Amino acid sequence: MCRKEPGLGKILVAAKQQAIAACEESFQYDRWNCSLVYNRKAKRSIFKKIYRETAFIHALVAASITHAIARGCSSGELSRCSCLGSFQNVSTQLRGGCGDDFKFGKRFTKNFLEWKQAGTDQIAEILKQDVNIGIDVVGQQLREVCKCHGFSGSCTTKTCWKRLGPFNSAMGLLKKHYHHAIKKKLVNYTTKRAITPNVRRKMEVDRKKLVYLQKTPNLCVSTKGRICKDRHNCATLCCGRGFIVGKKSVSSRCRCKMVDCCFVKCDTCVEEVDFFTCK
Repeated sequence: MCRKEPGLGKILVAAKQQAIAACEESFQYDRWNCSLVYNRKAKRSIFKKIYRETAFIHALVAASITHAIARGCSSGELSRCSCLGSFQNVSTQLRGGCGDDFKFGKRFTKNFLEWKQAGTDQIAEILKQDVNIGIDVVGQQLREVCKCHGFSGSCTTKTCWKRLGPFNSAMGLLKKHYHHAIKKKLVNYTTKRAITPNVRRKMEVDRKKLVYLQKTPNLCVSTKGRICKDRHNCATLCCGRGFIVGKKSVSSRCRCKMVDCCFVKCDTCVEEVDFFTCK
């Protein structure tokens, strides 16, 4: 696939890095910090079963790929798609501008992640739903951007197009989905037996929610040595084991003043601050 599409490999690598950076920043002070193992000593992967975190990672990957591909279209990095042109709401608008091709990003991501849906029909449906949640979150970030044309700042004509917001905005919504994910039980039935309406009802889930199957194992075994945001955060992150208070020096700009009308000159101040580490 990457050989046939110049630029695709670079975009997928960027999507991976984007997902990792956004996830680690957002979950920096949570018990789960986006690690793909929930027990570092035993090296147990979160992909052994479908935990809440597993469902979230599927959605996160789908969101990041969709976002990166849509942006890749508008920047001209992909040959299979292009800049999405402007749209016209009123007769005075002009065609032009460059929008992010969310529809192409959505279609590409669904096709690209088909391999993640292997397994039983129910598991495949759950993973498919988690992927769709990630894609839809990116779609919710589409915003209309307009540029006015005219003399003296007037807006007699304007060009409008759709642009995606920064990925961190989508990350905020994804984290809400993580906290509101629902646990689902698999329904036991044989492939030879027809799926009755009763069985089908039991298989149905809220299509607007992330879905997982197994309760997350104890994450407290992996929080030793983690740095808390503050004392209050330590109460949760350290799982009641307590924490160690240390001090570190932090440099910052201070006593800034204007010099020769157009330049700002600042001193460097060093301050000692507390930091907290889980026992």
